[in-house]
Parts: sequence; structure tokens; C-alpha cells
Amino acid sequence: MTTPQLGITQLNADLAESLREGGFESLVLFDVDHFHQINTDLGAKMGDSILALVDEIVTSLAPKSYRIGGDSYAALGIPSEGANDIRAAVKQAAQQRLEARVSLSGGGVRIRSDLLVVSEEAVRLLYAAASQMLVLTKQGARDEINWLTDEGPFEGESGTAALQLFRDLARVNASRARQMEVESTVDPLTGLFNRRGFDDIFARMVESSQRSERPLGLLYMDSDSLKSINDRSGHEAGDRFIVDLASILRNVARRSDFIFRWGADEFAVVLDSGNAARAATLAERLRKAVAERTEGT
Repeated sequence: MTTPQLGITQLNADLAESLREGGFESLVLFDVDHFHQINTDLGAKMGDSILALVDEIVTSLAPKSYRIGGDSYAALGIPSEGANDIRAAVKQAAQQRLEARVSLSGGGVRIRSDLLVVSEEAVRLLYAAASQMLVLTKQGARDEINWLTDEGPFEGESGTAALQLFRDLARVNASRARQMEVESTVDPLTGLFNRRGFDDIFARMVESSQRSERPLGLLYMDSDSLKSINDRSGHEAGDRFIVDLASILRNVARRSDFIFRWGADEFAVVLDSGNAARAATLAERLRKAVAERTEGT
């Protein structure tokens, strides 16, 4: 007999994968009602038989199912009807096969995938919301499932929880959007602004220079050595050379200057309040520093 996948870790991994693929549909958590009392009244052997029965039914009706605690389960991607089928099947099978009265309580989240972004925080929020729905069920009548959805009406405790989740998701989405915007303008190898970052920043600096009537300097540098270093010592050595160049640029340029990795071995420096003499001086300092501190030019 197959059993649900073990552990919250696997659930979180699959939940994150569903977010990445844009295929999140639902997350529902189940808990065997009064399981401690069942163990006490009917014995641990009966308790084990009940858990084996629940394992069997959850696995057969929910392809992505998980054992996340002693008597706690989770399922991804099943509709509300499917979750109710699991509850009904457990109750019926326990009565027929074990002559025991067993019920499941559940709490679930069902919202559109376009409201979600891929992040650890989104995974945590979805799981926390489903857990909150399960708690509401167990505080109430039990033997049912409370759902948090994006459909409304947003009333009562479940409605309050839904609105809080949407506020939290909006915050996470905005933060992730800002992070993605930053990542799109930064070169991952050197940490310098990339070509896209240059286009944005340089345009704004030109506008500022025109308004203030202050000169703006621009240096463009192209290494002579990257290809030969790659050919001679491999691409890892070439990457180290590029990182060294970026470090030299940071050390030599002023804090008010902006440094960019323009291309593979191309760099640019925008000098705020620059003039031709200062630009020429900086260019010569950079040339000497590269020659002295690296194996290239």
C-alpha cells in the first residue's frame, strides 16, 4: 500500500513548484478529529489502523498528498468536492471496516495563481492561512472543511483571515516586484549595474546635468585580455579577472560616480560633475591599476 509523502519539507517544495509553474489551485490540511481520545479509549492498535486507513484513502483520492504530522495530512490541487470526498470516504470506510466512528476536519486555501508570486514568504502565508482555517473548523462543529477563497463574501472570521492574507500577499508581491526590478539592472557576477541599469541611470543623469548645467563625464573601457585569459586558464579565471576589474573600478572611482558592466569585458563609468581633465586622469589611474593588480590590461 502506498502512503502519502512524508513531511512538511516536501509539501513546501511542491507548493513552491506549483507557484513557479503558475499552477497553484488549492492547499487543504486535514486532521483526524479527537485522535488522542480514540487512542485512549480504543487503544494504540486501533489508532494505527485508523491512520493506515486514512493514509490509503488520502493517497487514492489526492495524487499530491502528504503526511505532515501524527494524524495530520495535506493535499495540493484538489477541488472542494475532492476534499469532501476524502472526508466522506474516511467516515464510511472506518465504520464499515473498523466499526469505528472517525471524522476529519479540514482547512483550505483556494485562490487564483495570478495573485501569487514565487517566494518563500508566499509559501509560508498559504500554509499559515490553511492552518488558520483548520483551527476555525476544529473550534467549531468539526467534521467539515473551512475554505479561504478569493471569491467572497468576506464575512466572519474566515473573511477576516482572507482579507489579511490578501494584504500580506500584496505586500509580498510588491516586495518581490521591487527585488526583480533591482535584479534586472544588476550584473550577478560583479554586483555592478548592467547595460539596462546604465540606460536608466544615464538618462536620468543627463536630464539632471542639463537642468543644473553641470558637465557630465563618461568613460568607456574594454579589456584587451579577457579572451586570452579564458583561452589560457579557463572561464573561471576569466570570471575572476572580471571581478578584479570591478573591484579596481570601485576603489579608484569616487563614491558619486556610477560604475557599469556594459558587456562581457566592457565597463563604463559615469562621472557626476566631471570634466575632460578629470575623466582623462581617472582613465589613466584605472589603466595603471589594472596593469599593476591583474594579469591583464
